[in-house]
Amino acid sequence: MDNIKDVLVVKELDKIKALSNVYRIGIIEAFDSKPATAKIISVKLGEPHGKVNYHMKMLAKVGILRLVEISTKLGVVEKYYMPVAKNFIIDSSAIQGSGEEAKNSLNKYTNALLNRISKDFYKSIEDKDIEGQRKILYYGEYYMTTEEAQELHKKFAELADEYLKEKKSKREGAERYSISSLIIPVDKD
Repeated sequence: MDNIKDVLVVKELDKIKALSNVYRIGIIEAFDSKPATAKIISVKLGEPHGKVNYHMKMLAKVGILRLVEISTKLGVVEKYYMPVAKNFIIDSSAIQGSGEEAKNSLNKYTNALLNRISKDFYKSIEDKDIEGQRKILYYGEYYMTTEEAQELHKKFAELADEYLKEKKSKREGAERYSISSLIIPVDKD
């Protein structure tokens, strides 16, 4: 679809709340660069249609998904949705000083992402056929200012976006990978 952004920077609390759910993140990730109905996504995820439909409506209500087509087949109305962006970045600076509700939503979003990463990681460990294909980098014990950490995150994101922009669809010889980057403060000295 032409109108899909590469990245959407999320600053609104209602969108952050909607993305603060690992189930909804799974729904967004289930789209394969083409519109899909709740039925298509529910089959792909192996989840009940009603549950997927409910969460897709919630994502559409706050502007994370958008309705792109309505068709009627044999008297059944089918609504096709697409994520408004390929990637979502939460701008935590936009909610600084916004109160406990905003902080809780940001924490829930972070936890939802970490749960998704953990799920992918443990699934990878259980799959013996991909034994040598895991690539893990860990850098610990570095001291940076908040601005330096933001700059490093931005550079990682730019590199990943450039390298991965043509790799969102299935193709011959390509396998599905999950890619994560964490830059987190460990403690205050």
